[in-house]
Amino acid sequence: MLKLMRLLTVVCLFFGLGTMTYAASPNPVSSAYMQSYFTTIAAASCLGVYLPHTSQEFDYLRSYGWQIESQQGNDGKVELNYAVAKNYFPQINKQIYLVTFRGSASKSDWKINLATKKVNYGGSTLAEMQELAAQPVPKDGAAVHAGFNSYVDAVLRSGVVDENSKLRGLFKRVSEDPDAYLVLTGHSLGGAAATLLGERLASLGMPKEKFVVITFGAPAVGNSAFAEQYGDKIKLLRISNTADPVPGSLQTFFGGYKQFGEPVKYSLSNKISNLQHAMAMYFDYSISEYYKERDRQISMGRLEPVTDRKITKQPVVAVWVNTSDSLKKLAYVTDIKRFVLDEYRKMLPSYIIMERNLPKDAYTTQDLLKLSNEAGAEYMLVCGMDGSQAPKEGYWYLTLEQGLFDKNGRMLTLGAFGRKVSPAVGNIQAAGENLWQAREALCEQLPFIVTQHEAILGY
Repeated sequence: MLKLMRLLTVVCLFFGLGTMTYAASPNPVSSAYMQSYFTTIAAASCLGVYLPHTSQEFDYLRSYGWQIESQQGNDGKVELNYAVAKNYFPQINKQIYLVTFRGSASKSDWKINLATKKVNYGGSTLAEMQELAAQPVPKDGAAVHAGFNSYVDAVLRSGVVDENSKLRGLFKRVSEDPDAYLVLTGHSLGGAAATLLGERLASLGMPKEKFVVITFGAPAVGNSAFAEQYGDKIKLLRISNTADPVPGSLQTFFGGYKQFGEPVKYSLSNKISNLQHAMAMYFDYSISEYYKERDRQISMGRLEPVTDRKITKQPVVAVWVNTSDSLKKLAYVTDIKRFVLDEYRKMLPSYIIMERNLPKDAYTTQDLLKLSNEAGAEYMLVCGMDGSQAPKEGYWYLTLEQGLFDKNGRMLTLGAFGRKVSPAVGNIQAAGENLWQAREALCEQLPFIVTQHEAILGY
């Protein structure tokens, strides 16, 4: 993880978005923080694009102002599945566009993956690109994976360029608008598509500083000549992990492929399976790395720490969150309690986080309602989280129990929400789904629950 922190420091201008300053803090927040922030957004979108019409990840992003549209297409040879999103960030005065390509999820996708023959690469128009791809690859010439190339050609035809190979739609807006920026992302096959589309956009005239590519567990897209000639044409953050075979698969099984870009490798715990490619795992790690970078920014005075007490004109809710010892042992990657507390802070206009300095047995030996009332709360919210592992099974259940009481101790709602999950994969995804249901239960009792948020880079 320290390697990642050093890398983020080195590539401080990676996003090309500059730095930002908050009124509460005189020091600018670095591009390393923004990179970490947008990596988590990209990871959430990469999860959501697998089930675009029912995804709670997309619903979550929409609650923070993201406008998301799912795109599907089929030209008879290639099946396209991706999502287009946009959001405005007033702190940096940027309209951010996010294009997310789905990983392998159908027979058509696997046909693309298995078309491993290399084709000639080049051209500055769609016609030139297709003409060159049909020609033999010259000795020492740049070449790319035939399947990935056909996929990206279909993407270009579907809405990226017009009949004259001029950028159109959001790609034209990003290229011409100084306040617009593009993030291309994808997992596995989707990451390969995002990488190659980024290269094609550069060849079509989009300035390098106008976009970034973020991939998770993506295979290489071309040979050594391609990496050497075109690798520096785009800004690529290539995220993998120590147990994912896919990023090195083409080199291992077929040879002649080479990765490029800025590598970030998540170091998985030795308690985790030695074969780990799931996007849910990458999401867990991206959240964990975001917390580390955020804490680093706070330690430097560039961000204000989140507060445990916020009072507005709305009724105050005392929040008690407890996690079991078994949960702490099973959740190897991400601080789930921190994630849950952050979400409660965002949905409650007025709150007091209560349990910070209490002993371990506080939930059984102290009168929580009395303490809540003494703190000035009108409601008390008690949340307990646990993880129980089935005997001789590799999975466990992440559960969240939530109770809401008024100041007189009258129970307003009580519910338990659970998700089956691998110990190291999908913890945040499962916790988020549980919280989504828990929030719905609160909305039925408390009319002031916040369900829509402004996109804020600092929190």
